[in-house]
Amino acid sequence: MKKPLFSARFALSAAFSSALCAALLAFPAAAQNFPERPVTIITPYAAGGGLDVVTRAVAQRLTALWGQQVNVENRPGAGSTVGTTAAAKARPDGYTLLTGSTPLGVAPAVYANLAYDVKRDFAPLSMIGTTPEVLVVNPALNVNSAGELAALAKGGRKLNFGSAGSGTLAHLAAASFNTRAALGGTHIPYKGSNPALTDLLGGQIDWLFDTPTAVLPHVRSGKLKALAVAAAQRSPQLANVPTLAEAGYADMDFRIWIALLAPAATPEPVLRRLEAGILEVMKNPELRAQLTAQGWDLAGTTSKEFAAFLDKELPKLAAAARGAGVKVD
Repeated sequence: MKKPLFSARFALSAAFSSALCAALLAFPAAAQNFPERPVTIITPYAAGGGLDVVTRAVAQRLTALWGQQVNVENRPGAGSTVGTTAAAKARPDGYTLLTGSTPLGVAPAVYANLAYDVKRDFAPLSMIGTTPEVLVVNPALNVNSAGELAALAKGGRKLNFGSAGSGTLAHLAAASFNTRAALGGTHIPYKGSNPALTDLLGGQIDWLFDTPTAVLPHVRSGKLKALAVAAAQRSPQLANVPTLAEAGYADMDFRIWIALLAPAATPEPVLRRLEAGILEVMKNPELRAQLTAQGWDLAGTTSKEFAAFLDKELPKLAAAARGAGVKVD
């Protein structure tokens, strides 16, 4: 005698429901043991730059906390969009994270047809800190202030400037200052901070904006000269360097931030485990001292605080990029 069709369907549905419930119940348990293998942080910036240095410092502390290696993978290019795209397409299991920064807001105003949407494709974890952009020049220019740099350009000197890439905050700050100071310079984009600094040191370009982390060693050695800080207040690490406002250029506040994000579909328990780990290492006194010495104002926000920050910051950056005429070079 044949069994009724609905009985077979009921049995199949019951089996599926049981399997689904088991999978859902397994998520919290799996999160307790996360991570069970190495984690990769995709950093869409060149090795050795300020954001890379911070990412590696945090990764080192997470490795010690979790007992699993946290690797940093540099994927620079196209104003950070190459690495960001890779992170957006990564499996959402918590084992691939993204170093996020201000290009997340600038890039949509600069690059057409981006393969990702920040709000749709990423889950905020925590903002690590912020730091101001610093205007630095090659000492061969023989200028000691932003005003003297502008005077040099007005006297007919052609001044080319570099950045860590089109669509980065360094590009936005430089393009804005180039316009405000009427320097008439040509933008030379690089695939990261380090290549740009190498050419500045070698005299291939004349000036740029970068983070204190990246420029402080060169400023202290006398190989570069810091002219101004793009912030409302002076940097403790560059106490003798005036702000751009003090130099006569008001409303030139460009602070870069660094944060960690995960692919949006990452299970919620894993996201909370990641967030808890980041918040824990941000309490580390040695890490805090290291990053503070490099010019970072530490944040260590919760995911909700970081999400609220992004809601305001992303449209503000996009508007600033459009206003400054930032474009792909």
